Formats: sequence, structure tokens, C-alpha cells
Amino acid sequence: MTGPFLPHVPLTTRRLVLRQPSFDDVPRLALYAGDIDVARMLVAVPHPYTEAHASAFVGDVLASNLAGDSLALALARLREPHAFIGMITFTRQGRAATIGWWLGKPYWGRGFATEAVVAMAGLAFRDPAIDLLKAGAFEDNPGSLRVHEKTGFVRTGLSSRASKARGTTVSHVEMELTREAFAALSLAPTSAKGGV
Repeated sequence: MTGPFLPHVPLTTRRLVLRQPSFDDVPRLALYAGDIDVARMLVAVPHPYTEAHASAFVGDVLASNLAGDSLALALARLREPHAFIGMITFTRQGRAATIGWWLGKPYWGRGFATEAVVAMAGLAFRDPAIDLLKAGAFEDNPGSLRVHEKTGFVRTGLSSRASKARGTTVSHVEMELTREAFAALSLAPTSAKGGV
């Protein structure tokens, strides 16, 4: 049995493929998640992060993707679909889902996260039971906060979350994206083109 989202995987964007992770991704997953600059911006990733951590993570992800309440996909460039560059996930909780993502440091600042978030949000909202996406980032992560804002998320508050890699709690910006806001964002480029 497969979850309701897997039949739509892989997803493609202009430059990316969002696909099921595989054990072939373990070396690159460990390399990028093991970078302290990446790990310190995530809640659950310890530092150091080893290939054993990465292998256990991939096994857990493949099992939970089948169960269907969550989905975690590897990110890769279309031109190198087997070369892992990051992860994107969502977990459903009632009528909401929490979405999160990260990219290896060599791929920061190139718009890849924005493409991936738009694709994953579109997939989440295919489920008529999901009305809201929740997300967030540590307050000292301006790059991720910019991605949230570009993809229609709005700030709803501030909390404190533990960062395993830092070994302390960090101020965390909470954000939300409604189905209506995402639909408006998705339609904007089409209507702009239509008016030309």
C-alpha cells in the first residue's frame, strides 16, 4: 500500500526533481547535513552527522512515505537527477501540514528552495483535507525566512525551539500559508501573462 501522495512523485520544477530518497543518496546526505552551517539551522539534525545517521534517516523516510501521513523527498537538479542536493518534507496533522526543507551549502542562494517549496505546497494542497501549511525558521536564518515570504507564508509568532546541532534553544519564527494565499500566488504569473 502507498500513501496518497506517492502516485504524484516524482515532481519536477523548471530546474529540479523532487523524488523518493534512496540509499544511494546517503554519502551526499551525510556530507551536506554534516556541514555545521546547515545542521545549526535545523531542529533535529545532530552534529556531527554521519553516514549511519543518514542511512537510518533514509530507511525511516521510505517507511513513512508509504504510510502516507508524511512525505519526505530528496531534491536534485533535473540535469543530475541522481545527485542529491537537499530534502523537503511535510507532515499532515488534521487539516494542517507542517513543511520543512534544507539544501546543501553549495546550492544556497540560487532559488532552488523557492522552486521546491512551491512544488511541495502544490502537492500538499491537492489533498482537499489540507487547508493550511505551517513552517518556520530560526530567527538567525534570513535566507530561509526570505524563501517563506517569497512563497506566500506570513509570520504568525515567535517561539523557542531546540537545535540538536547547537545544543541549545533558539528563537524560531512561526509561519503559515493558507490554501487561498497559495492559490493567489500560483495564479499571479498566469494572469500577468494573460494581460500582456
